[in-house]
Amino acid sequence: MIMEKVNDMNDLEKIVRDRLTWDERIDESQIEVSVNDGIAILKGCVSTYPEKVLAEIETQMVTEIKSVVNDIEVKFPGSYEMPSDQDVKEAMFCLLDANSEIDSNDVQVSINDGNVILEGTVNSYWKSEKIRKMASQISGVVSVKNKISIIPEVKISDEDITNLIITSMQNSVHIDAQKVNVKVKDGIVTLSGTLSSMNEYDAVKKIVEFTKGVIDIKNNLKWVLRYQTT
Repeated sequence: MIMEKVNDMNDLEKIVRDRLTWDERIDESQIEVSVNDGIAILKGCVSTYPEKVLAEIETQMVTEIKSVVNDIEVKFPGSYEMPSDQDVKEAMFCLLDANSEIDSNDVQVSINDGNVILEGTVNSYWKSEKIRKMASQISGVVSVKNKISIIPEVKISDEDITNLIITSMQNSVHIDAQKVNVKVKDGIVTLSGTLSSMNEYDAVKKIVEFTKGVIDIKNNLKWVLRYQTT
């Protein structure tokens, strides 16, 4: 069945917890969920930074949730040997140097106790996002702040960006383009709407990330989780 009707705050908190339980990449047993006036607050601890990010993403997908405060801590197991900041930095540049699509000279990386700050300039949004994902997957990272600027090589109008995105969605067999609202201002794309699956959500996100001229994305898309309740 589809969980859509929410009778009270406890129902909404349960829906969020159910979403966290649904994603096998998340250990929801150590995460506390509270909701107040549509704002979800996540507390507790997880063992990796990607897990913390996933918990926030799943929570944002609940239609009635307006925003998420992610106060989850990343706590590595006691037996885990924490890499030094220098080790993390070297691993980051190793990944960058191995990627022919990104010039590592365009990226500056600073790290303090596993907290990574990315700076620099790239010409496409997808490159900035790829660098962020690289950093988030490195062992020992507890947070990533992406301050990389996107400066397209060729200026593309907001109207052209909008048309490119809509046309790409219409041509995709995985997307019902009528479910997605697209607004573009100064290269910043705002997405809204409710989709039928995670695959459809990912397909839309990928199209926008790779569209020329996009410098940032405000993603307000939701997707309905279908599952059996007890």
